[in-house]
Amino acid sequence: MPKSVRTENISKILKRIMKSPVSRVELAEELGLTKTTVGEIAKIFLEKEIVVEEKDSPKGVGRPTKSLKISSNCAHVLGIEVTRDEIAACLIDAGMNILAHEAHPLPSQSDREETLNVMYRIIDRARDMMEKLGRKLSAMTVAAPGPIDTERGIIIDPRNFPLSQIPLANLLKEKYGIEVWVENDADMGAVGEKWYTKRDDSFAWILTGKGIGAGIIIDGELYRGENGYAGEIGYTRVFNGNEYVFLEDVCNEDVVLEHVRSMGFSSLAEARDSGDVRVKEYFDDIARYFSIGLLNLIHLFGISKIVIGGFFKELGENFLKKIKIEVETHLLYKHSVDMSFSKVQEPVIAFGAAVHALENYLERVTTS
Repeated sequence: MPKSVRTENISKILKRIMKSPVSRVELAEELGLTKTTVGEIAKIFLEKEIVVEEKDSPKGVGRPTKSLKISSNCAHVLGIEVTRDEIAACLIDAGMNILAHEAHPLPSQSDREETLNVMYRIIDRARDMMEKLGRKLSAMTVAAPGPIDTERGIIIDPRNFPLSQIPLANLLKEKYGIEVWVENDADMGAVGEKWYTKRDDSFAWILTGKGIGAGIIIDGELYRGENGYAGEIGYTRVFNGNEYVFLEDVCNEDVVLEHVRSMGFSSLAEARDSGDVRVKEYFDDIARYFSIGLLNLIHLFGISKIVIGGFFKELGENFLKKIKIEVETHLLYKHSVDMSFSKVQEPVIAFGAAVHALENYLERVTTS
């Protein structure tokens, strides 16, 4: 549903204040809003104790200005990443300070009940931690493999996933009495990268793991597409020499590890550093397949900045250079492509999910 102009303005101002302290005058100038609009919305934020005012250092003659800053204790939110192998969580305050993060492996072939029980224990710990500090858990977002029905909070049908086709958002909302959202894991990785590195440009964040996907940021905003699954490059069709298969069928973590072990290596790092010509040829093949998905993203969305997260980082800089060469060789027209491994060491997807919960929670509080 489209946002009203007022809600849109509240969202713009809120996100700008979340980025860094800013004065009312600066808000009006940066966002192209009237001082009256900014003043009215700032008053709402102050009344609801979402922001605080702090005096700036004098910059010359006259009264010092006041900046608006998010009040760190106005909300505490949880981001959860659910994969086929583990559940990770990240607890943050409204200032996006990480208060705690943890990851717990799931038993092999875990069923729905077992997976939910692990998730419940993680959420219970976060809630108990907040209660001991005299605070409460405000909201949470769960990130999971797509496709996701974000409106209904349902993980639709990723392959071999135990939490498919259940009303997960409603289930958690009823159990914990807080707002809950369910989002795509690659999208939340992109959100985490954006906020952790304080960037406002356009880029694609690539998730490499049991599946392959992309979160797309356009001019600082997450782009989902009309049906909510923009960036599912793992479903790009590639030819493996015998037949057309999905990109993630030849590039996912399990397949790559299995092939590396078949060559006599116990880990990706051992294979990468071995100097074995078979490994180089195999990694070059993976780079060629992977570049097809990246080229589609670049050509369809006009993005020239690619950030790669997940297990591909273990394949090393030579692998990254090979991908870049493959991409630049087959571009529609020659231009520079900024390609890098993500440098974020924290649980970026769970962190992104927490920031998503924070944005949505604060927006609902201010518009209610």
